[in-house]
Amino acid sequence: MSRELYLGPFEPFAPYLREEFEKYGEIIEFSKEDNPFEPENCLKWFFIIVSGKVKIYDINFETNREQTLYLLIRGDMYDVITLLDNKEHTLASEVLEKGKAIRFPIDMVRKWMKTSPSFEQLIYKYVAVQMRKIEELALDLSLLDTKHRLLKLLLKNVETINAKGVDLLDKLSHTEIATLIGTVRHIIDRHIKELKKEGVLEKQKRTVALKNAKKVLEMLENY
Repeated sequence: MSRELYLGPFEPFAPYLREEFEKYGEIIEFSKEDNPFEPENCLKWFFIIVSGKVKIYDINFETNREQTLYLLIRGDMYDVITLLDNKEHTLASEVLEKGKAIRFPIDMVRKWMKTSPSFEQLIYKYVAVQMRKIEELALDLSLLDTKHRLLKLLLKNVETINAKGVDLLDKLSHTEIATLIGTVRHIIDRHIKELKKEGVLEKQKRTVALKNAKKVLEMLENY
């Protein structure tokens, strides 16, 4: 594994775990046709996303309704649940944008957690962040209407672009955007049309481009 490789959240530990990272880390490519994040693979491997987008979701086959729980991008880790409880995590995964990941044998990551308290804390902090995201999603689904949830997603996207240089919504279909906030495509179509008329979004066909972040903040404050 290249010593110049982006290690994401593991980077602070490179000085004294670099040799083991080099020995056990493997760069892999993934695409819509080759998805390595299936539950059985996550029993063996632990992944850090380097590029691309992967959605982790669940689906009700009786209603065909989907709910995206996580959208994995650069710097995200998967799967911390299986890492901690050593059980198969039955959520579905789908590659939305091809990319690269580093994979480590999951048993080695558990070993690093046992031998390095600060490394262990890194994992727990990441789990806490993910738990907060799920908590926020659950509350939003219960308490906010769909337009409010979409506005929050637009604002979150600005924050992600600033923090990681990744546009969460770039090239996502309206159906995929709908699954991020727990609704369906025709509702998103309507809201996006309204927001374009209101001058919040750019009038572009293949992406949801924010035109006025200040107005989004004002709209959220007025809810």
